[in-house]
Amino acid sequence: MRALIVVDVQNDFLPGGSLAVPHGDEIVKPVIDLIEDPTEKWDQVVMTRDWHPHNHISFAKSHNLADFSPITYVSPVEGDDRKIEGTLFPVHCVEGTRGSQLAPEMLEEQKKIGCLIVSKGYLQDREYFSAFNDIWDHHKTELNNYLHCHGIDEVYVVGLAFEYCVKSTAISASKLGYKTTILQKYSKGFLSDEKSMQELKQELAENNVQLA
Repeated sequence: MRALIVVDVQNDFLPGGSLAVPHGDEIVKPVIDLIEDPTEKWDQVVMTRDWHPHNHISFAKSHNLADFSPITYVSPVEGDDRKIEGTLFPVHCVEGTRGSQLAPEMLEEQKKIGCLIVSKGYLQDREYFSAFNDIWDHHKTELNNYLHCHGIDEVYVVGLAFEYCVKSTAISASKLGYKTTILQKYSKGFLSDEKSMQELKQELAENNVQLA
């Protein structure tokens, strides 16, 4: 059974938002058309959203640093001494704000079909990109259990941003045993140069994620 996962099509990631993905608005109508395409026969559609507290650890403002400064994250879990290099972002998708809401057309579609919205990034002390788990793979969202309960074994991932949350969600899905494909036509990212795209494609291939 097949599920479509629509990642983070939220106002703050669209033109005019605080962390806008270039041309992110151009996928909104195509994704809605994809959801409603009768030939696809999706068994489930899930939409995800960043849903951050105002002082989230990924915000540069929370560290009194400039936007896009580098940071070394230290695992918040006792006994886990791992460190992960990251980037600090402008304040975005603060829970309950307009920026955190799904794009108006996407929100209308969500209400129309009644699909699940999975929130991520709501724990202050850890970064999230994947809609399944935080970067440490300690905290899990409800997404995996939901898909399992509905008999899903194949997922297609679309949305924003390609090289962050779309990629990470797809890699998590593959590691969890789902046959996983990113639909590139329905995804936008910050990077589009040939070198970055080749590195991204290699990373996806190494993690058994198909790119269509």
